[in-house]
Amino acid sequence: MENVQLSLAIIGAQKASTTALAQYLNQHPDIYFPEVKETHFFRRPLTADGPIDRDPELLNRRFVDAPRDCLYADGTPIYLYWPHAISLLKEHNPQMKLIVSLRHPVMRAYSAWSMERRREREPLSFSAAIREGRSRVTNAPFGVHNIYSYVERGFYAQQLSRVFEIFDPAQVFILRSDQVSAQDEKMQALLAFLGVNAVEFEPIEENVNPSSLAAPAGLEDDFTFLQDLYREDLVSLSDMLDIDISDWFSVPEIHF
Repeated sequence: MENVQLSLAIIGAQKASTTALAQYLNQHPDIYFPEVKETHFFRRPLTADGPIDRDPELLNRRFVDAPRDCLYADGTPIYLYWPHAISLLKEHNPQMKLIVSLRHPVMRAYSAWSMERRREREPLSFSAAIREGRSRVTNAPFGVHNIYSYVERGFYAQQLSRVFEIFDPAQVFILRSDQVSAQDEKMQALLAFLGVNAVEFEPIEENVNPSSLAAPAGLEDDFTFLQDLYREDLVSLSDMLDIDISDWFSVPEIHF
């Protein structure tokens, strides 16, 4: 078997309906995601000299059962945040198409924290995690962390600016997480972007991932704190996108 060449990748953002998005695209006969959508092949451990090499066989084995005549896809949402991942994707296939699903950054942060609490990997309260807990990121090697980066992953404009330095914006499709729906016209626009025929998506009824944890006391203050942190980045993001995110300039309602 020749080394696999990916044609598309969902690169983020984490907790922004990327699993549902991959499941919808996997309904298309011309698109193939591996059974576990996140290969993490391009999220490499970092060294002072940059990312380490990886054996292509680690990627090839994910596609052993894939049809030969379809688009191979990866769906690893940490790529948008992780250093060098976008450059490695470009090196892998300069013509690759990237998909980015975005969610209100405050809600995304809370959802990510909830996930890690369920996994028992997060000892801090949400309030502490988004304040003093950020030192775990800044003090981590190279200033990134794959678990505790709840706040950092929400600076979408910063991350997309890096993407556009490497990929032509025409190769990047951006949508809101609430547009990941069988009936939303944005999904048909996505298929056109990928160069495949339109299909009628079968609705995904079940919640792909568990909902956020019930709101603890003080969450309103935490949400306001984050909203202020993200405000400048959201202004830049709004100028960058052709989708309406005006509702993201308000503190989200708490309704878990």
